[in-house]
Amino acid sequence: MCTLLLRPLLPLGLLLVAAVGAFGWLDAVAMPLPRLLLPAAAFLCYGAAGLSATRAGTSTGTPIALIWAIAVLARLVLLPLPPELSDDIYRYLWDGHVLTQGINPYAHPPAHDALAGIRTPWHGEINHPDVPTIYPPLAQLIFAAVAVTGGGVLGAKALWLGFDLGCGLLLQRIAARTGRNPAPVLVWYLWSPLLIVETAWSAHFDAVGLFLLAVLILGAGSGGGNPGRRHAGGLGALLAAATTVKLAPAAALPALVRRHGWTTAAAFAAVCAALYLPFAGAGPAALTEGLRTYARHWSANEGAFALIGGLVSDPVQARIAASAGVLAVVACVTWRGFSIERALLWIIGAGLLLSPTVHPWYVLWVLPMAALRDSRPFLLLGGLAFLGYWGLASYEAAGVWPQPAWTRAAMWVPVWLMLLWTAVPKPSDRYPAAKSPTKGSDPH
Repeated sequence: MCTLLLRPLLPLGLLLVAAVGAFGWLDAVAMPLPRLLLPAAAFLCYGAAGLSATRAGTSTGTPIALIWAIAVLARLVLLPLPPELSDDIYRYLWDGHVLTQGINPYAHPPAHDALAGIRTPWHGEINHPDVPTIYPPLAQLIFAAVAVTGGGVLGAKALWLGFDLGCGLLLQRIAARTGRNPAPVLVWYLWSPLLIVETAWSAHFDAVGLFLLAVLILGAGSGGGNPGRRHAGGLGALLAAATTVKLAPAAALPALVRRHGWTTAAAFAAVCAALYLPFAGAGPAALTEGLRTYARHWSANEGAFALIGGLVSDPVQARIAASAGVLAVVACVTWRGFSIERALLWIIGAGLLLSPTVHPWYVLWVLPMAALRDSRPFLLLGGLAFLGYWGLASYEAAGVWPQPAWTRAAMWVPVWLMLLWTAVPKPSDRYPAAKSPTKGSDPH
């Protein structure tokens, strides 16, 4: 079985590395076409490898070492490159620099005169310099850690990759502990071209949050009896940590409370308060100004939200309607008592489906759960998300980011169709368990 699986995985893995490497290194190739054909090719290799690993079934001879070797190689190929698809890294570095200077990063936007004396040589690379930071407090502390160590872009990438690969290790452990074959889980996560590009090249820090979600899933679904009740406080603290990296995981709190008790809510509130407290001097308005500006004005690559906006002409009311849809999903998964793994998949997935803003790296937040549960619609979204970069060349040349209707349709219609297809009940799970899960773990 090992030899049979090795035959397709090795060439597919090497082709994937070549495609993502060419996407990064061949900067002279025109964007969007033909350059976006390279991540498309990488995604085809990724999909074929994931399907091959899934169909091989559970085998003690599965080449886990090969999966890890390809994953590390693909990241190392892109690691030396400066970010090109996004300039968010400079906002991270700026927020960390400001905090190490003893200044509250929520108090002033980067362009404010009060910060003129600490500007850096790369200050001009910071995006939206008139908008205060939108990043929560744990993210700020992580940015400050990068600044203290003098890591810069490369140091930040190395740190993010540590969390990224750490998440892969945790997913492998979750799969083994719950009786699932770890090979397809690892391929779906570690070989994701979107994850590789956004972390190793574009230096997005979302892997920190993915790692925390994986720790939460592991803690909530392992051990005998009902481990979640025994460790409810720790689970609440983990969800708070993920929330204070980026806010989206907070929506899973009701589902966590439903399964693990109100201690989770108390711990969640205490950890969030403790992390926000050092920044509270800026005042409530300053703490949320950047986020409110983002929520009111940002839109990109929207899917179902475009239809909502067509029906509800007022943009604020359209956002309220979309939020109501996500809250309905939160209520549903809470009422049905979904495990945190399953709840996170559907809550974050609903957020992506209904959000007015879906930058490609946002899709990463559903990836760990999609890999664990073999969720084909959201795995497909990880490949189609590269269409979000279609207008990058025009933006760099003229400051205008075009979003043709066909690119959004091509990104979202296949996902919705696959969601409808997979909603039809199937006779068995895609990953047959090699053994019965531990009582009380409920991975599914």
